[in-house]
Amino acid sequence: MRKHGNEGPGQGPAGGPLDEQDAVRIMSGLAGAFYVLDGESNFVYINEMASRILGREGESLVGKNAWTEFPEVVSEGLKEMYDRIRKTGIAETAEIYYQPAGLWLQVDAQEIGGGRIAVLFRDISRYKEAEARLEVLAFRDDLTGLPNRRSAIEMIEENIQAGKPFSVVLFDIDSFRQLNDLHGHEAGDHYIRKIADRLLGTMQEEDVITRVGGDEFLFLTKRRDPDDLHQWVREMFRQTETSVRISGNVSFSASASIGISRFPEDGTTSAEILSMADTAMHESKMKRGSCYLLFHDEMKTRIERKRVIEDDLFSGDFMKKGFHCVLQPQLDGTNGRLIGIETLSRWNHPELGALSPYEFIPIAEESGKIREMTIHLLNLVFSEGKRWTDKYGGFPRLAVNVTSHLLDDKAFYGTVMRMLRKWKIPPDRFEIEITEWKEILNSDLVLSNLRKCRSQGISVAIDDFGTGFSGLSYLTNFPVDKIKIDRFFVAGIGMISKSEAILKSIVSLAEGLGCELIAEGVETEEQLQFLLEIGCRGIQGYYFDAPLPPQQFEEKYMNTSLSC
Repeated sequence: MRKHGNEGPGQGPAGGPLDEQDAVRIMSGLAGAFYVLDGESNFVYINEMASRILGREGESLVGKNAWTEFPEVVSEGLKEMYDRIRKTGIAETAEIYYQPAGLWLQVDAQEIGGGRIAVLFRDISRYKEAEARLEVLAFRDDLTGLPNRRSAIEMIEENIQAGKPFSVVLFDIDSFRQLNDLHGHEAGDHYIRKIADRLLGTMQEEDVITRVGGDEFLFLTKRRDPDDLHQWVREMFRQTETSVRISGNVSFSASASIGISRFPEDGTTSAEILSMADTAMHESKMKRGSCYLLFHDEMKTRIERKRVIEDDLFSGDFMKKGFHCVLQPQLDGTNGRLIGIETLSRWNHPELGALSPYEFIPIAEESGKIREMTIHLLNLVFSEGKRWTDKYGGFPRLAVNVTSHLLDDKAFYGTVMRMLRKWKIPPDRFEIEITEWKEILNSDLVLSNLRKCRSQGISVAIDDFGTGFSGLSYLTNFPVDKIKIDRFFVAGIGMISKSEAILKSIVSLAEGLGCELIAEGVETEEQLQFLLEIGCRGIQGYYFDAPLPPQQFEEKYMNTSLSC
């Protein structure tokens, strides 16, 4: 029973207590069911609507005791409420379930003098049904019918309060966005429903599955043994790697990434347990392809490092906390002449020490701060370019690696052109390096940005060519000026014949397409000579020089004869 107090005892026109006739007259004018009880809770009046709802003849009830005639409502708390109203004189409202009729009723009662109670009630069953449906929707996922994130959190908190050990298994489908982009959201919805059904089939009786995101499921389980969890996870991977027919000849299969945390060793609150599972899942995703990790203490250190980095990114403090650029020369291997400059970001953090770009760049992307970081990097290197122009009359092309997040932004082209104008850098002195990331292959916006940049004279280079996702597809879909051969193949020179064969093929391909070539990671004389013999003159690597601070780079290279 739900209840609350109202304004006070009933009063007549002159401010005194209502008599029985006044109450009946007033209530007769109201739309609804009502009755009046005397001080002993006997019926003294009941209208036709009340009789109909209660399923009893009104005249047969007059003079009879309410609690004797309707014992089922005593347990709903009405007797206690009426007794309380007689003592306090304060009107109250309650919601009760009237079992004989299967109805929810809202009951408004007030004292009208002499211990008598006037009661107005109405059927609120439709409202309660709607409320129940909303309650279900609040805790259920519309697409799959599974419990949702809110429900998952409640179940985790209930288990924590009960002190029951459990594991949380966070399951994320890799490349799901690709399915949506290629075939639409209906295809994505169909796939999620099918995968949800398959995952249900991997569970034991006491396991619980919830859908907590577009492509994420969360399992709550009593399983804690690593071997048991391993067997279960392998079955999940098998289910996702088995293709799902979407429509006609279209099928889709995917790998998955899983993170596992356990209570109580990995956290004592739902937020901690979920955060640890999420951390383990993201680390497994970095390993690529159906991988899972159990959370461990070393990850806690990485979480704290990530928090510090995120704080500096969001506050903008990274600009004054050791973030800087270094420059690595790209040289003509036949004569050592400078033909290009690659800009690389570095961060000597005052608390964390030297941070690898492989650590802080993914965090910047994930936090949405990669744009601010890249703009700051461009300002740093363009300011050097402006100074070199004023001092030396020019410089070779400055190359900067641009992530897929930035290329897929409609503001990218305008931002780049404004910055070039600001620093008076000719567009043909700037080069965009893109890495072979499959996410950008299907983006019309990326293509548009690159074509507009090239129309202004900006060069486009493919970084790490030959590894990753379908290098040849880039040459088909993207406007490309330069190919940078991945260091993996260069490292195989003199040791792996297949690497040498691939290098020859890449050189031949670049010549046929009219693309410039740069070999990355060149460290030995043997590597240099092989590359020159097969026709690759552009060299970058420690054989000639490591990345250098701008001042040191200028002293070593800008005072010499330049190829601009």
